[in-house]
Amino acid sequence: MTFLRSATCRMPSTVLSLPLLVLAAFLACAAAGEPKGIGVSLRVKWPGTSTLLEAAEYLAAESPSAFWSFVEAWQSPKDTQTSCWDAILSSAGQHVSSEMALSLQQAMASRQYTAKVEMLRNLAESTEGACCRAEYAGQHFSTAAQLAPALKQKPHAEAGPRLYPFDHIYSNGSIASFRSWQAGNASGAVLYGMPGTACFTEMHQLLKSTVTKQGLEGRGVLAYAVRPMLMQGCSDVKACSLLGTQGPLHLAGYGVELAIKNMEYSALDDSQVAAAKQAQQEAGGLEGGPEEVKGFLLGRLRERRPQLEQELLTFRDHLMAASSSSEDQTLKVWDLKDLGLQASQRIAQASDPLRLLTHISQNFPTLAASLSRLPVNASLAAEVRSNQRSLPAGVNVMFLNGLPVDVPTGMELYPLLERISAETRLTDMLKETVLQPEDIQSLLRLRASVKPLDSTNLRIDLAPYTHVHWINDLEKDKKRYRGFSGRVTDLLMPSFPGNLPSIARNLFNAVFVVDLASPQGIGVAEAVVRAIGSKWPVRIGLLPFVPDVVQAVKQKGHASPPTSGTSLSAQAAQALQVLDDSFGASACLHFLSQLQPASSHATSAAPPSLTLAQLKTAFTSAWDAAAGDMTNPGATTDDLELAEIEATDAWQQLQDSSGVAAGSSQAVVEATHFALSRGLVTPEEEGSLWLNGLVFGGVLAGPQQALMRGIYPEMQTLQEHVYYRIIEDDTADVLAQLLQLEGAVQHYNPRLLAQPSSMDREDVRQQAVLGAGLLPTQGWLATLGYLYPPGGEDSITAITHWVCIDPDTQAGQRLLLAALEHIRAAPALNTVASRVGVLYNPTDPAKEPSLLAKILQVVLDLPSRRSKIPDFLTSLLSDKTQLNLLTTSWDSALKLAQEAGLNLAAISSSLEEAGISELTAKLQAQAELTQKLLRLPAGSSAVVTNGRAVVVNSPALGLSDEFTKEDFELLDLYASSQQMASGIGDLLETALSQGRALPSQQGNSPNPSTDEDDGEGNGDDDDEEEELVVARLSNAALLASSILATHGHAEVAERSQALGQVVDALQGSHCAITGHSGAGSGGRAPASLHIQVVLNPLSKAAQRVAPILEWLRASFHASIKVYLNPELDLSDMPLKSFYQYVLPEIPSPGGMPQSPAATFRSLPPRQILTLNFDAPEMWLVEPVVADYDLDNLKLEQLGEASTLSAEFELEALMLTGRCIDRYSRRRDLVYPRGVQLHLGSPKQPHLQDTLVMSNLGYFQLKSAPGAWTLQLAPGRSRDLYRIQSSTGTLGDQIAAESLAAIPGKEYEYETAVAISSLQGKDMLLQITKRSGFEMEDVLDTPDDKSHTLWDRLGSWMSKPNPLSEPALGAGLQHTSAGGLSPEDDPNTIHIFSVASGHMYERLQKIMILSVIRNTRNPVKFWFIKNYMSPQMKRFVPEMAAHYKFHYLFVTYKWPSFLHKQTEKQRLIWAYKILFLDVLFPLNLRKVIFCDSDQVVRGDMAELWNLDLHGAPFGFTPFCDNNKDMEGFRFWKQGFWKEHLRGKPYHISALFVVDLARFRQTAAGDQLRVTYEQLSKDPNSLSNLDQDLPNYAQHSVPIHSLPMEWLWCETWCGNATKHRAKTIDLCNNPLTKEPKLQGARRIVTEWPALDEEARSFTAQVEARLAAQASGITNQEHSGVQSMSNKDEDARIQHSILPEVAKVQPGKEMPSTLQYIAQQADINHKFQEDLKSQRQDKSEL
Repeated sequence: MTFLRSATCRMPSTVLSLPLLVLAAFLACAAAGEPKGIGVSLRVKWPGTSTLLEAAEYLAAESPSAFWSFVEAWQSPKDTQTSCWDAILSSAGQHVSSEMALSLQQAMASRQYTAKVEMLRNLAESTEGACCRAEYAGQHFSTAAQLAPALKQKPHAEAGPRLYPFDHIYSNGSIASFRSWQAGNASGAVLYGMPGTACFTEMHQLLKSTVTKQGLEGRGVLAYAVRPMLMQGCSDVKACSLLGTQGPLHLAGYGVELAIKNMEYSALDDSQVAAAKQAQQEAGGLEGGPEEVKGFLLGRLRERRPQLEQELLTFRDHLMAASSSSEDQTLKVWDLKDLGLQASQRIAQASDPLRLLTHISQNFPTLAASLSRLPVNASLAAEVRSNQRSLPAGVNVMFLNGLPVDVPTGMELYPLLERISAETRLTDMLKETVLQPEDIQSLLRLRASVKPLDSTNLRIDLAPYTHVHWINDLEKDKKRYRGFSGRVTDLLMPSFPGNLPSIARNLFNAVFVVDLASPQGIGVAEAVVRAIGSKWPVRIGLLPFVPDVVQAVKQKGHASPPTSGTSLSAQAAQALQVLDDSFGASACLHFLSQLQPASSHATSAAPPSLTLAQLKTAFTSAWDAAAGDMTNPGATTDDLELAEIEATDAWQQLQDSSGVAAGSSQAVVEATHFALSRGLVTPEEEGSLWLNGLVFGGVLAGPQQALMRGIYPEMQTLQEHVYYRIIEDDTADVLAQLLQLEGAVQHYNPRLLAQPSSMDREDVRQQAVLGAGLLPTQGWLATLGYLYPPGGEDSITAITHWVCIDPDTQAGQRLLLAALEHIRAAPALNTVASRVGVLYNPTDPAKEPSLLAKILQVVLDLPSRRSKIPDFLTSLLSDKTQLNLLTTSWDSALKLAQEAGLNLAAISSSLEEAGISELTAKLQAQAELTQKLLRLPAGSSAVVTNGRAVVVNSPALGLSDEFTKEDFELLDLYASSQQMASGIGDLLETALSQGRALPSQQGNSPNPSTDEDDGEGNGDDDDEEEELVVARLSNAALLASSILATHGHAEVAERSQALGQVVDALQGSHCAITGHSGAGSGGRAPASLHIQVVLNPLSKAAQRVAPILEWLRASFHASIKVYLNPELDLSDMPLKSFYQYVLPEIPSPGGMPQSPAATFRSLPPRQILTLNFDAPEMWLVEPVVADYDLDNLKLEQLGEASTLSAEFELEALMLTGRCIDRYSRRRDLVYPRGVQLHLGSPKQPHLQDTLVMSNLGYFQLKSAPGAWTLQLAPGRSRDLYRIQSSTGTLGDQIAAESLAAIPGKEYEYETAVAISSLQGKDMLLQITKRSGFEMEDVLDTPDDKSHTLWDRLGSWMSKPNPLSEPALGAGLQHTSAGGLSPEDDPNTIHIFSVASGHMYERLQKIMILSVIRNTRNPVKFWFIKNYMSPQMKRFVPEMAAHYKFHYLFVTYKWPSFLHKQTEKQRLIWAYKILFLDVLFPLNLRKVIFCDSDQVVRGDMAELWNLDLHGAPFGFTPFCDNNKDMEGFRFWKQGFWKEHLRGKPYHISALFVVDLARFRQTAAGDQLRVTYEQLSKDPNSLSNLDQDLPNYAQHSVPIHSLPMEWLWCETWCGNATKHRAKTIDLCNNPLTKEPKLQGARRIVTEWPALDEEARSFTAQVEARLAAQASGITNQEHSGVQSMSNKDEDARIQHSILPEVAKVQPGKEMPSTLQYIAQQADINHKFQEDLKSQRQDKSEL
């Protein structure tokens, strides 16, 4: 071998492909020097789950039918586990497409559904005993023979088990079965067991046959659910069912970072740059590097394998890095400048650039030096700079099938797997359109262009405003608005925030649609009077409606005018009508001012309703005032006649609807009809606010606030139009111009534009048009005749209305007439053309179709003269005589058809006896379609627009709406935008013009001919073929639109849409790389995933994104294109860490996935590394096995070991959410901060508690897989609020307000929460105030002033005891009989602390000893668990038992809405201060923070009892005595001096928190708001835990503690040391003395404390090691504790189960069992500690 001399090192496994000979030789030299590495894994807390059941859950998520087919057909092969994996994958893969099978494989390999399997297991009361268990009628059965007799009896629904919507319920519609059970119409049965066992098969067949016989589909008597699980002790379970259950279950989907500590790079004079560069180039070789390294002749290798040049360069870099220390690779400042371009160049030129991108980003510190020697290609640099004119340098952007993906937060494994499955599923569905792959890809990208369409962005035109009573007019009322400008251009002038421009133009026009007699009406009246009195530049009007009229319209479809003695609402509306007609706006304003009683106030709990006496007073007062104003010299005769009418006479005329009130009654009815037609009043009689065409519902409880919230965004719209001179000073009617510009509609129907809230909603439902006969080129869809608008037959029609009717009903006939009127008109503005088809939906499907139904079908199927059909059908359906004649004969109808110009011969031929049977069969097929596929009630009238069914009239659903032509126009508008019909039409027109038509199918014709002369048609063959193609593409548009709309459009911000266009236009000749998927080659189907990425290769985002892109390419054959976007002109190292992202391994054929783990090799041995675990947002993870200090890893200290191993555990899945009170009358309480929430199980309802933050209403609870209950805590939270709805309980298909309720139990204060995913749960909890408490704050104290603050807060604090650790699975802390928990014991001192790293944990032990030696009271320590080492977590219980103190581990997951720190130390600082209100249980009222490096000399009870004078916390100010440090006292100069304004700057090493006051004043919320404002500036909050409270002390007061409570040598000097009650080992910036060295010198007692702590630590570690080895305590009595050995051993025995690791092969307890176990353990522990509380002096 001439290219290999000797090799003395081993190449890392991450190095890319090399010639096999080189690689073999290289690996052979491993013995010469094994590199050190690190391995990190993550296990879950629950037992391993069956891979078989996980595959079943995957299928259930795809299709319920696939789940049932799989569990029924499964048979376990008798073979090894390897064949089991293949067998499960093969069996499950038969139920999905080949593309979805790839997703299935990854779901199984990543254990994606383990949480769902564990959740179902936890629903079982027991998993022991028989192989199967059925629960029915309150009884349990283990065999089919036992169950069969019970099924013959119908029990009460209450007696059965509770069902959930996520259950696998056997029926044609599981949701319908759940609804039936929920309503009490069906009893529930649940089968627990493992598919494939004999008992499961028998019991399933029995229950299945019972359901089938009863015909359950929402109307049966049995709702049967399967909860598959592995029952313990079952002998019938085969090996394949056990696959995945042996040993701990390890997960993927996380990152591990090894950050280099204290790495510095030299910086020399720039004058040396040229000389240094020259010296580098003189070395020669590959790109400025040596030809030979470690015996490898790399130049020779490059000559033989030129295609691997970039891989060889990387190989060389590893050799050079392994042979030199980190100090040898020091980079100069100028070396850093082009590192981004140099890395991009090497990546772009590699044979596998995607793989090299991963390697460089994850191992950059060892490659930086060699990369810096690479000459930069000028073309690549120019292209990068050109692209960065459109995109900022270093920005990271990603699009998946056209939709944006957050980088890197959106790249978490398990959400990404779900998204990939959804995208693949959608692509499979779109293939049913028979469109070309490139067109399908374009369809997918359309989703990014959809904008929401609802009343908040759709404008409704009320012109000519006949029914609106304008109360003011800025353009006409010169007197009131004197001094206002008349120029609209003043909108562009700067103004103070919150101020509206004083412009006397009707720019803002508001109309309140309200019932004047209601409390809301009184509130609106007061708001209108106040706004006009305050000269708001808003024209305000009223449109009163009458609830009686609304009810009449709902019941009868019309309303009669109110008569004498009608409702107060009608009289109030008539009064306003009469005053406006008689006197105008001024009288109306006076009338409104009198409606509010003088004694009422806006801040009262609720405004009063209107009384008749009050209405009379207001009317007569307004009449008298207006009549008096009429008696002026300029008054007309009519004015004088009105003035002569007495107010009492006018009131009487109003009561009689005579005289001046004649016609007012009818006007009120018409106004209500008008409001209903415009969607301004809901059927629930709720009014709205109309503002410049925008409608805001549900806001009348706070009309003034709603008006202001609507005006500010509207001002931006007007400013834009004024800026572009679309609206100018001379615009006569600004409102009319604005409505025209914004595309206002004349009609509005909220139900037509509503997004269906769930798939099971019956009145409005979107579904994909898929099924037999629904291909665009064949089957009945291809033969269905359509009606087109004039001239619409020759172009692709992307909107299809199916009018589903029973033509023999009046409702069906009216709906068809409205559709015909619509089709005869031109398309509405902003929409595309639509077509109409008619489907038969008879009331009685078994009955012979009527003559009318048959003739309608015949006419609609005519192949010619189709433009005449709408006129004929309109004439026929409008003529009652014709309809009556059609009951016996169709002769008159045929005559009418002839007169209309239709082809009579073709009609007559179809109606002959030979054609009748075919016609009947066709109608019956349509009936089956409408009632089974479209799921419409028989006989109902509905419009199905591109798969979206809107039921118009249905006795079964209680619907009797009237549909108009305008309603069809709204459906067109909805389809154009929300169903993407407009974009689909354009796309298919392009496809047609480029020759991409659908494949032709013979024997099917959609009858597109428009021949007007005869039935034969006169178009040539080309025209007919073109019409066929157009019709097929219209059918394809129908299918595509229904599929995309069913899948749901993405709410993509306009900025992201624009960003997508920018990415499409980027140059990629030199800086773009492609991840080849092999799509379309080798027989492989085209890729379902198309990914575009803009990525900075030297960024933290690239460290995660690059390996995921590799995985997507390998696992899903994704098509990937990456534009490299490096930062230019670097001055610092862009990456200072090594990184691995753990992904599921792709098993080879016949193999199994290995347990995932992060593996680092060839790390620098002398560098100090910090291990950071990069966990998903919803995971709470902690280390459980780590023999070394993960904060300070130095691999050369491993000795002979080659790898350091660490194992983490998934401690909890997070339940997070937002709590909102949408109907709050107080704006500050929309996010109801302070509301307390409890999470638990039905048997233990309080396992977790938390507070709702004011920051977005955020709350957070720790949870585990299972079905839990979330409650409003007893006390003030439950007294003031009730739960209105929740989204965190069920699957995505059902709104959570439909929760399964146990009959007879109140559920307004609790909701169920299902944790069934590794993604945890993020939910929206909507609560609302109880009647009478609308203005109260949950944090307000009761009026009883005789109690202390804590007593008053106790009324809203929870009474149950808190957790021993606030996490599900951590247990409860019980108290002994008659005793108090430490939280309730006023004598207990509570201290919390945090430490990270072995050195600080050593210091923390000393701090604990110093506290308990000097504090006489009982002490309870709270340790922030996030950063504790496994050794410390095992040690603390031992120390607590020995030294007789209480302890708790607490933790809190960093909220996603807060800007997160990236450095570990700054994260620890943040945890000290940001989450004090939510970190501890709610009944803990005070706590003291003590730094781990402190030594306490005083009694902490003194600090505990110190009066904080109403401040939420107290800190000690910095000392001033040590004058040597004066230059470091930054708070005495510059910004801090100005900001503090004389207040002291405090140190955060010790502080006391009054948690009750802290929570009551929402101090935590204020601190978080301040932090969010400051933290994004990297130069602010340098000392976060100190700077934040000191900066915020003007709003969150700090009580300054006496100086003796914190002494440190650096700031205080020795003069005051003798008075110190605590000594802090703070750093000295002058001497930089090591902390441990300073401790021995400064603190006299420190060495003795340290020796005691170290000695006890050694004893504990020896004892634990002996127990782990199975050696009894008696055999190792020498390592028992120094005092009270027997008691310590007994106490320790009660603690150890909390930290004991499950041995291989042993079953881990379920989550609920674990909770109960921990509760018992902690109960015993508390009793033991109580018995030890006798005399603290001996300690």
